[in-house]
Amino acid sequence: MNRIFRTFFIFLLLLTTRNAVAVTVDTSPVKPVYDVNQTLVDDLDSLLNLASTSGTAPQQETDSLQQLFERAPLAQTELSNLLNNISQESHTHILMPEIKSYQRAQQKIERKFNGDASFITDIARATLVADDVETLMRSYDALAETTEVVQVKNRFADPKASGYRDLNLLVKLPQTKMIVEVQLHLSKIAEIKSGPEHQVYEQIQHIEAVAQTQHRALTDLELMQIVKLRQSSHKLYHKAWLSYKRQSLAQFDNTHIGDQTQAA
Repeated sequence: MNRIFRTFFIFLLLLTTRNAVAVTVDTSPVKPVYDVNQTLVDDLDSLLNLASTSGTAPQQETDSLQQLFERAPLAQTELSNLLNNISQESHTHILMPEIKSYQRAQQKIERKFNGDASFITDIARATLVADDVETLMRSYDALAETTEVVQVKNRFADPKASGYRDLNLLVKLPQTKMIVEVQLHLSKIAEIKSGPEHQVYEQIQHIEAVAQTQHRALTDLELMQIVKLRQSSHKLYHKAWLSYKRQSLAQFDNTHIGDQTQAA
């Protein structure tokens, strides 16, 4: 009996020793584990963490609409030149509309700003359209370096109810000192806004106009139609945004693999 006990004890001792040696000798490198939900893509994370500004709305240096319109052509030219440089470096597409009309500006000032023209900031405006998040963030960084960003509305982090996303900026130009509006878009989302989303908007407007013409409230069927139309827009926007998230993750993976290969 004692012999059996001693044999069993020696066997346990040898087994424990072998495991300890194995742990000590094993020096092979441990591969890092990347959790997709925790390992954040640099540009995408930077975009989503870009905080929208709050507080008092920015104001022009003058409350004279006449003076603002005298300065507007120079500001539009300055903005165009500035964005052309950014576009060439970041390979984005520029949309440069005409200066807002005096009549529309005056209407907006009366309706929204209680007659104070210093609050109107979109007399001169422009849009940059990027094909991916990385390019959009490069454009934002370049804009922040060459102008004073005075307001940020980050609809990528806080999208509209429709699912629409963009980066809406107010920037103060360095030469004319005028505040202008710059929108940063992603191409697929911009295409939905000008295409299917615009069609949805027109259909909803038509449904509501019919009810107004007949001096009645919307029927349950009409309300259901509007809900379905808005849901279809939301799905399109969500699908487009999801494609950019996947694109950013793929770019991050390719860069990370390339860095690992160079390091090896």
